[in-house]
Amino acid sequence: MYISKGQLQDPAGPQDWVIRKNYYATYLLLKDSALTQQLCASPAVSALLNQRVDRFKQSDHCKDLSCFLEAFKWKDSEIELLAEQISSQTKANRKLAGLVESALMPSKAYGIPRDETAKVYLKKALLQDFGAMNYVVDVYGGGKKPNYPKIDSISFDVNRKAYLQLLDDIRQDVLKDIPTGKEALFMTMMTAVRLLEVNERWDAAQLEPLITLENKKAFEQVKKTDFSAYPYSLLLTLGAGPEIYGQPISPGGMLRARMAARSYFEKLAPFVVLSGGRVHPYKTAYIEAIEMKKYLMNVMGVPEQAILIDPHARHTTTNLRNTARILLNYGFPKDKFAIVNSSKVHIDAVEKMADRCIRELGYVPYSLGKRISDVVIEFRAREEAFIIDPDEPLDP
Repeated sequence: MYISKGQLQDPAGPQDWVIRKNYYATYLLLKDSALTQQLCASPAVSALLNQRVDRFKQSDHCKDLSCFLEAFKWKDSEIELLAEQISSQTKANRKLAGLVESALMPSKAYGIPRDETAKVYLKKALLQDFGAMNYVVDVYGGGKKPNYPKIDSISFDVNRKAYLQLLDDIRQDVLKDIPTGKEALFMTMMTAVRLLEVNERWDAAQLEPLITLENKKAFEQVKKTDFSAYPYSLLLTLGAGPEIYGQPISPGGMLRARMAARSYFEKLAPFVVLSGGRVHPYKTAYIEAIEMKKYLMNVMGVPEQAILIDPHARHTTTNLRNTARILLNYGFPKDKFAIVNSSKVHIDAVEKMADRCIRELGYVPYSLGKRISDVVIEFRAREEAFIIDPDEPLDP
């Protein structure tokens, strides 16, 4: 996500990072309680939120999974009413309009603003947020299959009676955070976040803030680099997830890291991006980008200030998207191509990946240049890369 000067400071902890990355519009409201109170004061919204709290509290009588899911989620009619009622207030509420125009729209998190008004953009954002919260409840509360079941599925057997007790414990915990109708705008969001937590799926928050932690040295080096001395701005190295549980880095990951090191020492690019999250095999303890970084430094001798990591991507599409975000956020020259390296078969797939990006992300976050070898192809970042993917809560 694009972060401009004057926007909110970094989230205080992992829960806020998960919220900010997945539900940015709602996060902005969460961090301004006075504004939220104003927006929820109308009779229609107030009545809806009071009913929302009552439905949630009454789930203490639930005897089956569907009862809990109905209590935890927004109803479609509630989503539409809330999004319309809140976004309509941009005309009269200067603070809300200013927040949308200075933070929400520049983030490009819900699409690149073109001729949209603040009202239209905010309504689109809230509709997406509320729907995305419901999606998490369905997948990580109800056991619905996610886009990639082998790596992203729920951690529990939803048919066990003990699981219903866990859901009731979550219900009680959320009520401690959201005790009255005044805060109920965030009730489903907090339930979704708690479900992600108990499923050990706060991946979106891992190693954040990257710029001041793992990527700090390289981020500072970007400002000092003479990019005219290099053919390319950076080299993205695609990973190859281990297939054996407990294996930190796969043989393919080692070989691709070696390939990246050669390109770095040949001065093709001054920076290497290692992209890969905590993905393969299911519920692995290892973050692929971190393990490849260790290999690149300890075995290949690449200095840390030349290495950037993306520890969140779970697919080739998001390897490219997240690196595009790095290119746009970290101060890289916009008129210079970057390159991506991997195996021949993998680069073949990248060359033909636009349709998959549109199908999974809704847009293509890069534009390709020429293929300079069997294993390397050029690309540039597109601003569409900032757009949140609402059905991938581990790496939105």
